[in-house]
Amino acid sequence: MKRILISILFISLTHSLFSQTASDALRYSRILNEGSARFQGLGGAMGALGGDFSSILTNPGGLGLYTSSEFTFSPTIRLENSNANYNSEINNDNRINGAIGDLGLVFHIGGKDKSSSGFKGFNIAVGVNRENDFNSRVFMEGTNNKNSLLTQYADVLNSTPGGITPQMINDRYPFDIALAYNSNLIFYDSVNHKYTNDAPNGGVIQAKSINTSGSINEYDFAFGANYNDRLYFGFTIGIPVINYYENTQYTETKNDTAVHYFQSMTFNQQLETHGTGINFKLGLIYRPADWVRIGAAIHTPTYYGNMRDVWTSDMTGEFTSVINTAYSPIGNFNYQLITPFRAIGSLAFIIGKFGLISGEYEYVNYSQASLSASNASFSAVNSDIKNQYKTPLNLRLGTEWRIHNFRLRGGFGYYGSPYQSSINTSEMDVASIGWGYRAKHFFFDMTYQWSQTKENYYFYDPSYVNPSVNTYHTNTVTTTFGFRF
Repeated sequence: MKRILISILFISLTHSLFSQTASDALRYSRILNEGSARFQGLGGAMGALGGDFSSILTNPGGLGLYTSSEFTFSPTIRLENSNANYNSEINNDNRINGAIGDLGLVFHIGGKDKSSSGFKGFNIAVGVNRENDFNSRVFMEGTNNKNSLLTQYADVLNSTPGGITPQMINDRYPFDIALAYNSNLIFYDSVNHKYTNDAPNGGVIQAKSINTSGSINEYDFAFGANYNDRLYFGFTIGIPVINYYENTQYTETKNDTAVHYFQSMTFNQQLETHGTGINFKLGLIYRPADWVRIGAAIHTPTYYGNMRDVWTSDMTGEFTSVINTAYSPIGNFNYQLITPFRAIGSLAFIIGKFGLISGEYEYVNYSQASLSASNASFSAVNSDIKNQYKTPLNLRLGTEWRIHNFRLRGGFGYYGSPYQSSINTSEMDVASIGWGYRAKHFFFDMTYQWSQTKENYYFYDPSYVNPSVNTYHTNTVTTTFGFRF
């Protein structure tokens, strides 16, 4: 996406003091690098190949294969389609946007001549690569004849030990349940001594739209070296920058004459997240023979020391003769995030001057992510992270074939489910095809990439509602312009 793409298991009961959840940790930990057209054309399987600016994202040892200086620039155009099936009602949405996959400069410093042993060359690289793209939009709608979001809200209040007063509602749930109470969507039934609403058994059309934007762009500073044309090694200092924006609108509209007074409700939520982190990547490529290359890399956890969330919400209830609206305060919170450690093993076979086949495996355990803050405890959230997430199977494969100055490429990537429970999957399949042209001082590449992700999205607590089965398709065209000097 590439997206976080990002599969979010939304379980209602927004935290009233701060909004950070296990899904936030997954969103910023699940990296789906974009990079250059060649990188995408090979399915991202460049850990044992190198010689491309984007390789410093996975294995900076690939920087050692450069034999000249280079400037590279990769604009992309992306069309995203979402299909949502909620209670057998299907809705589609589309969105188009552009971005820059990478922008980089490599400086080559020559070493000893070819006839001497030792270091053959050194390379320094600076630039920016896009690690994640958060631009997406989905619309879900269907009829619920069992309950309402307000039913769950009322059940929460009724199950509170010792009862709960209106002031307690405002203090504990200022961003959701308090809005429903203050707009008269839930109220206290003094006859039955409990909180209730006008549609406790459903009879409503439920709809939700989610519009997200932003990205993780990593600013990279890398060094690579070539020793005897057999061992290539390097390191990258990465500074990823998170900018994430989310706007959601949830509505319920009366669909049953047995529902009195209540006509509709609208619940709007806005979230904005920013943060800057740092990580280190170490990698090497060993060439025991001219026809084979072996790559290995490790990535330290990324430490985001200045994460900041700002969020607001509002709710409107429309009744037979009145409309009530309630607004939340502005929520904001500063915290820290540590994403998981990564390790990548790769292997490539070079078929003379005709082509190559490359593959790699990425290890990452999403349950290792953690949140912290100096003025709050995240023990419950970190426990959720450990209990919800796992180590998925992440594989990438690619091939490239040479016809004079032209190149033909194909790639495939599989990103397994990060979830322990089968309540959600969020597996991703990625396929690509591309071509390129190589001249002495100039090269051009173009790649078409297709990806598919499926998720089960819950409007609120899964014990109340069925999931909306959402499928996301992304069609991306990336072009890379490169100049050697």
